[in-house]
Amino acid sequence: MAAKATLHRESLVPFVQILDPDGMANPTDVVELGLKPHDFKALYRWMVLARTFDERALALQRQGRLGTYAPLLGQEAAQVGSGYALKPEDWVFPSYREHAVLAMRGQSWVQLFTFWGGNEEGNRIPEGIRNFMVCVPIATQILHATGAAWAAKIKGEKSCAIVYFGDGATSEGDFHEGLNFAGVFKVPVVFFCQNNQYAISVPRTRQTASETIAQKAIAYGFEGVQVDGNDVFAVYKATKDALEKARDGGGPTLIEAVTYRLTHHTTADDW
Repeated sequence: MAAKATLHRESLVPFVQILDPDGMANPTDVVELGLKPHDFKALYRWMVLARTFDERALALQRQGRLGTYAPLLGQEAAQVGSGYALKPEDWVFPSYREHAVLAMRGQSWVQLFTFWGGNEEGNRIPEGIRNFMVCVPIATQILHATGAAWAAKIKGEKSCAIVYFGDGATSEGDFHEGLNFAGVFKVPVVFFCQNNQYAISVPRTRQTASETIAQKAIAYGFEGVQVDGNDVFAVYKATKDALEKARDGGGPTLIEAVTYRLTHHTTADDW
């Protein structure tokens, strides 16, 4: 596959991209993904549903019918592409913005509306769905995911954990502690950073001097990958590869999905 591991700006980590800026792709690259026509429709459908939910939630919040809401506008491809690569036995540890992933994993849109409406029933995960509760404190879910993945390894399971967080979370101690532990014990976890360029109002350049977030994995002894977060196919491939490696005992991966937040951090912003 021509696009699977080209160096990005002479970076220390591979950069994965399948769609070009015009939304076109080499047919061979797409075929090698192993997706069928119904998969393409499903990916598109989930992105449209995520955008529709987001627009409706924002409208309801402005009407005073929901509490403070964290929109996902601009991050649909990053969430849907990664979520589509998961298996039912995998564990998902979300931050407060992964509405699409949670819905793809079996939680209803109604339940997600209920959560943002302040009803505790919205945080009750249905039986049989391996979604962790939404974590609002920044980066705490990274430690939870690392622990769950370690437990799966000890029990000899083939399940993996994936944990979602933003670029701002990489400035928290929990991020570094989680990655260090995962690297030492080679636990089957995928650290999925949605780098939307801003931690509330702080730009990425004020968060870290690293050229990329993905290269932070090198210090902890495992692979980091940067991917075009607006390319649903590239995100799917990078996540699928990382999960397969984890299942085979290859340890963790840090994925940096480079995307852009097209709206406010939350509705509490002066927007």
